[in-house]
Amino acid sequence: MDKLVEIKHLNLIYQSVDSETHALDDINLEIDNQEFVSIVGPSGCGKTTILSLISGLMRPTSGDIKVAGKSPSPKDNLTGYMFQRDNLLPWRTIEKNIYFGLEIKRQKTNERKKYALDLAKKYGIGDFLKKHPSELSGGMRQRVALIRTLALKPELLLLDEPFSALDYQTRLELCDHIFEIIKSEKKTAILVTHDIQEAISMSDRIIVLSARPGKIKAIHKTNFSVDMAPFERRKTDKAKELFDIIWQEIQNEKNNEV
Repeated sequence: MDKLVEIKHLNLIYQSVDSETHALDDINLEIDNQEFVSIVGPSGCGKTTILSLISGLMRPTSGDIKVAGKSPSPKDNLTGYMFQRDNLLPWRTIEKNIYFGLEIKRQKTNERKKYALDLAKKYGIGDFLKKHPSELSGGMRQRVALIRTLALKPELLLLDEPFSALDYQTRLELCDHIFEIIKSEKKTAILVTHDIQEAISMSDRIIVLSARPGKIKAIHKTNFSVDMAPFERRKTDKAKELFDIIWQEIQNEKNNEV
């Protein structure tokens, strides 16, 4: 498979007037096209920072990042970012919210509008296009946020704890829905999460980071069938075994923090 993301010797040091903080240390990682990768680790280890660097919102102190062979920039359409909150505009209808990214990027052509509406109808939002965000559940709003992101046709989806604001039952349902959409649209995804079970249930590989400065401590392949939904994966012995291993790795890092 082609390598969509290539990260080599990535380091990030935050500088201030009287101090510096070493956030990431020598990160080396390759991600295949259409692969789903999750990043987990103790709080403050740099998980979200990696997403910011891959998107081009931040620049590394040293090292190199390539997405589809190019240095990342927030001006291009290579990456789409999905945040913890859906960030839908409450005064806009769902349809107009879906178009918002296209408007910002000045890509609101008839062809792109049709593509966005086709996505909405394909993934169960078609009956809600004239409604406002307040009329939808949290899970439905996050689905709208994903469709808004997909409307820009990004190569890579960056998911920054997109389920963390939802109740547990909704999270389980939405994991299945988001997983289905990403696989159906043949997208590559990187998920940052504190939820180990979530990472196991959705991913092809799981990257475990150490305590700050964040280093790659371990990489685990899940080896699930692509046809198995996240909820079904959670119930397997393999998922339980992986959880125990990753949990212990993270706990060890917490215990080693100075």
